[in-house]
Amino acid sequence: MVEFPDLVQLARARSGHFDLGTGYHGDLWLDLDALLLRPALLRAHVRWLAERLREHSVDAVCGPLEGGAFLAYAVADQLGAAFLAGYRSPGGATGYHLPAVHGGIGGWRVGVVDDAVNAGTAVAACLEEVRGRGAVPVAVAALISLGGASAMVPARMGVPFYPASTIPSRAWPAARCPLCADGTPFTDPVTSPAGGTMVE
Repeated sequence: MVEFPDLVQLARARSGHFDLGTGYHGDLWLDLDALLLRPALLRAHVRWLAERLREHSVDAVCGPLEGGAFLAYAVADQLGAAFLAGYRSPGGATGYHLPAVHGGIGGWRVGVVDDAVNAGTAVAACLEEVRGRGAVPVAVAALISLGGASAMVPARMGVPFYPASTIPSRAWPAARCPLCADGTPFTDPVTSPAGGTMVE
């Protein structure tokens, strides 16, 4: 795997005790807004992600809103493929839905792209939606893989995973968080230095 250590620097990784907003707690927070702030800095990374998906002859690239969709759009452009935005389901549900596509996407080969993968809830929900529409998910690619995501995605989701960079971290279901059990207070990513967005 090719490593791009500059991605970790761009994402301004910080340690602490964070509610990731996905039913998980974790010990690492990334400023994904900062990661995507200057698109020109990500051109080489977008090309690398596109080449990984090109190997799978994708017809479309799907990305969960917000950051994943920006990257998926850029990767789809590199490949000359269709772009599918994964919109978060209404009412706080954990799923994602795709807009209607004229003629449907049945039989399409689809790659899923996200900015960062931690517990994998966003990419798993996009894969489920793609399968539900009759398409064939063929791979997941991301700028950053956190913790055990590099092994978890292929093992649980049944597709290859191509992260451009990896960062050690830990994430737990909220009910089994050892930091909560130890009484460690949450680190507020908004008020503490270098605010950012959650990593799914």
